[in-house]
Amino acid sequence: MADNRIIHLQNQVAECKISLWGGNLLSYRPRNEKKDVFWLGDLNKFDNVQAIRGGIPICWPRFAEEELNNHLPRHGFARLSMWHLQNVNVDEDKIEAELFLEPDPKYNLNLSVRLLLKITDKLEYALETTNLSDEEFTFSEALHAYFNVSSIENIEIKGLKGHQYKNSLDGKIYTLDKDLQIKGEFDSIFLNQVKPIKIIDKGFERTIVLEKQCSHTTVVWNPAKDLAEMSQKQYKTFVCVEPSNVGKYCIKLAPHEKHTISARISLEK
Repeated sequence: MADNRIIHLQNQVAECKISLWGGNLLSYRPRNEKKDVFWLGDLNKFDNVQAIRGGIPICWPRFAEEELNNHLPRHGFARLSMWHLQNVNVDEDKIEAELFLEPDPKYNLNLSVRLLLKITDKLEYALETTNLSDEEFTFSEALHAYFNVSSIENIEIKGLKGHQYKNSLDGKIYTLDKDLQIKGEFDSIFLNQVKPIKIIDKGFERTIVLEKQCSHTTVVWNPAKDLAEMSQKQYKTFVCVEPSNVGKYCIKLAPHEKHTISARISLEK
């Protein structure tokens, strides 16, 4: 069922909501879970003009304000574009959807991108970029996932210990010497990070498991303050953990080749 270009899909296993604006998976909740896996800002306008804060915004083909592709908007234009629903299939134990985006001609990019979603007892999420041109194209990307947590103070993130990370607040490189607990503003890119990540949430008594493929960096972010799309103290109830390829790990895509970054998300009690 579509409402204001937001598609609601459900079966016996799970339910989800997808916005065609931005190709944004807004919500995913397994039927045996009371709480959504993803967080969504209470004060989003859903005006099909601004990017939606929450769910999984797609940062493509530019991340943040990198110099690479700096003629494009911050975080690229995928989250600021209307996507097309190509296919959808819902049966008793599976939900599948495919979305497609072709860049606006004003960007002068001969590319296409597909979003593939599959929900069974887990969420499988893949973003496929195709270079339609006769020249190599270099780009960065991030699946900017906002995970719903009981409180930023209640969580511990495993799978990052021992990795170097670039702190985006001061530009310096550090090494994480223990499992991550976020205290205050945090905005960092973990380098050469490919292994699964677990967000252990004592308040919700669950662990979110994030597995990723063809992703060599992981961005972790919480602003430690409310932004425009958030109700009071809502920043405390999310953490962004983002499969990505940014900085020197950007993708160099040969002519007529494809690249797919993907994530698999599941829950443990």
